[in-house]
Amino acid sequence: MSDVESFIRFCESEFGTAVMDREATYVKQHVRADDRVLDVGCGIGSLEERFPDDKIIGVDRSEAMIRAARERVSASFVLGDATTLPVTTASVDTVVSVSTLEFIPDIDAVLAEATRVLAPGGTLVALVLNTRSEYIQSNLEREGSYFQRMVHRDSEALADTILEYVEGEQEFFLGISDEQVFESTDPSKAAITAIVGTLPE
Repeated sequence: MSDVESFIRFCESEFGTAVMDREATYVKQHVRADDRVLDVGCGIGSLEERFPDDKIIGVDRSEAMIRAARERVSASFVLGDATTLPVTTASVDTVVSVSTLEFIPDIDAVLAEATRVLAPGGTLVALVLNTRSEYIQSNLEREGSYFQRMVHRDSEALADTILEYVEGEQEFFLGISDEQVFESTDPSKAAITAIVGTLPE
C-alpha cells in the first residue's frame, strides 16, 4: 500500500477523523476571518477540507499527495518544497504546519522560508508530534510505523528551535490512548506539541 493510500485510509477512519477534526479546531482558533493561510506539508488536503470557506493554499513536495488532495478537496494546492516555498515574500497572514516539521531534516531552512512568506505580524501555527507522549513513543517503537521516519525526535528541542523564529509559546493537546481521542494537556498523554507565534512587525 502506498503512503497516499495509507494516509487516506487513516484520515477516513473514525480515529483519524477524530484526530484531524481536533487539529483543525485548534488551528481555527488562531486563524482570523479573511486570513490568507498557507498549509505547509498539506498531504491529501485534510486541513483544507475542514476550512471550506477560508483562503487557504496547501503546499506539499509529493506529487502523489497533491494529486490526491486535488481529487478530494476544492482548494488551491501547489507542488513545492518547504525549504524553498513557491510563495511571494510577506504574502500570507498565517502559516500552518501539521505533523510535518519533525520529518524535514533542514528545519532552519523551513522556518526561514515560513517566516519569509509571513506578512509582518503574521502567525505561525506548528503542530508537532509530542515525543514525550506515550502514544508517540509507542509508535516510534512499532515496526513499520510512519513515525519511524521522524528526523527530529526531541519535540522539546524542535519547539525551542521554532520559537527562535517567532515570538510565542507552546502548549500540549490531543490526548490519545488506545485510538481514543480526549482532551489533555498532560505531556505524557497529549500527542501534539502546539507552537504558536507571531512574526515581529
